[in-house]
Formats: sequence, structure tokens, C-alpha cells
Amino acid sequence: MGDSLLSVKGLSKEYDGFEALRKVDFSLESGETKGVMGPNGAGKSTFLKLISGEIDVTSGLIKFDGRKITNYSVERRCRQGIAYVPQKPSPFPTLTVKDNLRGGARAGSYLPVPGREVKLDSTLDLVGLSDRSEVVASELPYGEKRLLDLAMSLVTRPRVLLADEPTAGVDNRSAGRITDLMIELTKSDTPAARGVEGLIFVEHDRNVLFEVADEVGFLKAGKLLVEGSPEKIKERKCVKEYLSEHGAFLGYSRGDQRAGID
Repeated sequence: MGDSLLSVKGLSKEYDGFEALRKVDFSLESGETKGVMGPNGAGKSTFLKLISGEIDVTSGLIKFDGRKITNYSVERRCRQGIAYVPQKPSPFPTLTVKDNLRGGARAGSYLPVPGREVKLDSTLDLVGLSDRSEVVASELPYGEKRLLDLAMSLVTRPRVLLADEPTAGVDNRSAGRITDLMIELTKSDTPAARGVEGLIFVEHDRNVLFEVADEVGFLKAGKLLVEGSPEKIKERKCVKEYLSEHGAFLGYSRGDQRAGID
């Protein structure tokens, strides 16, 4: 059997003696979507930032498509095909939506000048921001800023997309669009796929998590305690306890979207 699309072995991160992440083993296969859940401070964001290169690894190994990338910079990982959507909106506030996408495309360095504008337009259409292309990013409502974050990642032409709580704090209409896109991204027979082969996302909202993910990992105190399908992981004791304690994290639902509740 060949290498996984993305794999980490013994991944750890320490800050002044505090272990934020402890010897995590994790893999992502081509065509797979994996969710990561757990309490605040569990190491979920740290995990994504280590894979994206936003922060340096203390110990462990990261491999992408069979190649060791543990010491690659963020920019080099992006060019290799790993894109990261951070927890908080990150567009350049004084630039228009379209100019933010132009910047994202240059970061991925995959778009030649001929045809670039057409591809940017198709990405805006994909996330539902076509009519907002000339709006300055700072003037967008929060949900549309999150959609712009997603678009900026997609124009880098990623093979693996990492997303940190993509629906947190957004209105139900935007959450519905983001959820639909995440479901479609790794399905090669849909227009949304755009070459994305795998998706890892952190999410508190159990409705989104269990609807989107093929498999879910549960992190607590920096350790990956269990992994499994949504159906199986919900039956594990540690996950049951977490869900019982955090019942308020129901957030977005399809019913709310259909009813037009924002």
C-alpha cells in the first residue's frame, strides 16, 4: 500500500514546558474528509497550524504525498498544495474582494496571467460572492468574510484544505453555503472539487461536524484519544461525555436555513 495523501507521526508541540500537542499520529487519504473535535484548549488549532506551517513542530514528522515537509515554510507548503483557512477572518481589510482573491492566487502561484480573471470570477461564483467583488473586505458582514477566506484558499488550487471552525459565528445562510461546499469539495464529480483531494476541519458544531466528516478525531489535552466514523465515535465514552457537557454547541441546522432564519 502506498503513502497516504497526508500523514503525521508523533506530532508534538511544546511551549515552555507545556505540551499543546502530544505525539499525534494521523493520516488523510485521497478523497477523504476528516473532522477534529474536542474541548477548548485541546490542541485542535495547534494541530492545523503545525500541518500548515504556521507554527514550528517541536518533534514528529509530516509527510505530504510521500514527501517529508516537516520543515517547509507556509509558502512552500502552499505551493505544494496545502491551504489553510484560519479561525478568524483574514482578508486584507482595505482591498476589495476581487483583489483579495488576486493576492491569494499569487500565493499559490498556479495561475498564469492568461485566464486568471476568469478563474477568479468562477471562484467568486462558487462561494456566492460574485455580486460583492468590488466591495472592500472590511465592509463585508462576518459570514461573507468567512466565505472570502474560503475563496482565497481555493484560488491557491490546494490538494488539501485545512479549515479551523469555518462556520463559527456566521449566519445560517453563510453556514449553509460553507457546509455545502465542504461536502462537495473532495467529490471529483462536482464543480466545487477544483482539484481538492482531502479536507481536514476543526468544528465545535456537532451538526456540521457529523454531516460533513467521513471520520472524526477527538482531541483532549493535546492527545488524539479516538478516531472513527461519526456513528461510531458518538458511542465512545469520552465523546459522549464531551457532547453531554457541551450540548449548546448545536449551532447551524438545515432546518434554520430552509426557514430563512439568520
